[in-house]
Amino acid sequence: MTKNWIPGISAIVGVLLVLFATAGVTPAAASTQATPTGCTTSVEWVQQGSSYWYGKGNVTCATGRYKVKNVCRNQQTGDAYVLYGTQAVNAPGTATVTCYSGNVAEAVHAVEDPPATGLTGCVTWSQWVLQGNNYFYGRANAQCDTGRYRIRVTCHNMQTGQNYVITGSQIVTAPTATTVTCYTGNVVQSAQAIAA
Repeated sequence: MTKNWIPGISAIVGVLLVLFATAGVTPAAASTQATPTGCTTSVEWVQQGSSYWYGKGNVTCATGRYKVKNVCRNQQTGDAYVLYGTQAVNAPGTATVTCYSGNVAEAVHAVEDPPATGLTGCVTWSQWVLQGNNYFYGRANAQCDTGRYRIRVTCHNMQTGQNYVITGSQIVTAPTATTVTCYTGNVVQSAQAIAA
């Protein structure tokens, strides 16, 4: 009985090897192209001359192939931005990227390489807004690794205690960031990217 299985199993293995070969992928490489899992992130001090800042983001994952993405903030202006690392690594390697001089890494994320399809890798952050003499934490931003999207933000009116939702009209394609601002004096409660 088992003698009949051997040719069948050999044929299946042969077909799989042919499929991997024609796709230019070895079985070992196929396993490293999975979505990164078991990722840990950290931020390190950077020294440049006599300046120090908390701006180097690191990510290490248990599986997959990935790059790193930092959400960086300029402490002087309050503006934030996303910065991708250029080097992709296989697990369990460490991918790193450093924010621009003097800027801090607020968040660090693994980015699948090659990128997945659909809306993936979305991050959001808030920024100060200056209108006249008023400062308020009312600008929301969203940025994704793949897909087309707009931003939806829940804003909070500090005087009335009421929340309301604003959906941005601008549709962007990854990795472009999109933004929307709450009404004057109101603050960002939460934000998300939504598929367009």
